[in-house]
Amino acid sequence: MTDTRAPLEAPEGTRDLLFEDARRLRSCEAAVGRVFGEAGYAEVVPPVIERSELFAEVASLRATDSTGRSLSLRADFTDQIARIAATRIKGTTPLKLWYRGPVVRDVAPGRIAPRERFQIGLELIGDASPNADVEVLSLAASAIEAVGIAADDVRISVGSTTYFAAVLAVAGTAPAIQAQLRDCIDRKDRAGTARLASSVADANARDALLFLASAEPQTQALSTARSLAPDEAAARAIDRLQAIVEAARARLGDRLEVDLGEVRGLGYYTGLVFNVYASGAPGPIGGGGRYDRLLARFGDERPAVGFSLDLDALAPLARSEGGR
Repeated sequence: MTDTRAPLEAPEGTRDLLFEDARRLRSCEAAVGRVFGEAGYAEVVPPVIERSELFAEVASLRATDSTGRSLSLRADFTDQIARIAATRIKGTTPLKLWYRGPVVRDVAPGRIAPRERFQIGLELIGDASPNADVEVLSLAASAIEAVGIAADDVRISVGSTTYFAAVLAVAGTAPAIQAQLRDCIDRKDRAGTARLASSVADANARDALLFLASAEPQTQALSTARSLAPDEAAARAIDRLQAIVEAARARLGDRLEVDLGEVRGLGYYTGLVFNVYASGAPGPIGGGGRYDRLLARFGDERPAVGFSLDLDALAPLARSEGGR
C-alpha cells in the first residue's frame, strides 16, 4: 500500500512525541526502571539493528547492507536478550536483566497498527521454578503501581501454552487446523472452535478445546481444565499453573485471573503466558511468559521467563508523579 503522507511527515505507523507526551513517557520509563533496579535487575542496551534471522517469530522491517547481508530493525527485545545471555553472559545463573527502547515491526497493507512502540521489560534467566514465574508476575504489578495506576484498575490474566499444546497433541489435528483453532480460541469464537474440533476423536480433548473458547475468564477455570485434561502432560501443566496462581494471589489478590484461552502470541512461549490490562486501555498494556527453549537457539539451554510493558499505552494512564 502506498504511503500518501508528505515526505516531511512521520512514516505511517509512527509519530513524533512532543513536550508533555515525551515527558510522560520518559517519566513512566524512569519509574518502572527504578522498580526493576531495586529488584536486582541490571539494565542492558541492545543494538537497534540485528541480523534478520534473529527475529524468526515476528515481522521485522528489513534492509540489505553493502555486503548483501539482511539486517532488521529491532522487532523484539526478548530475542535480543536471549542472544546476549547465551553469547555474552553465559554461565551466570540466575541472570536478571531489564531493557527499554523502541521496537519496530512490519505491518500488513491496510492494517491500522503502529509500526513503532516503546517498550520496557525484564527477563529472569536460569530459573525454571514456579517461584520465578511468581516473581515476574509480582514485578509486573509493581511496575504498574509505580506509575500510579490503582490496583482496582488492573487485571493480570494468566494462561498456559503447555496445556493448550498438550490438548492439541491428543487431538491430533493438522498444523493448519491447529492454527485456526488457536485463532478461534483467542477470539473466544466457540462456534468456530466447535466446528474445527468436531472431528477430534478424543472426547476430553474436544471438550477441553471448547472450554478454552469460553467467553470469559472463570474463577473455576483450573479445576475444570484439570478435569478435562486428556493426558498427563496437560494435567501437569494445570498443576504447575495452579501452584503459580496460589502463590501469586498472595501478592496480587483479585487482580490475578485465569484465562486459559490466552493461547496466541509469539511462538517461543513454553508455559506460563499472561497479559496485563488496565481500565481505559482498549487492549493489553503488556504481557509475557515463560520461554524455556529460546536460548537453546544460541547453544544455551537455560530456562527463562519475562515480560514487557507498552509505554505508549501505559503513559496516558499514569497518575503518579512518576508518570504525570
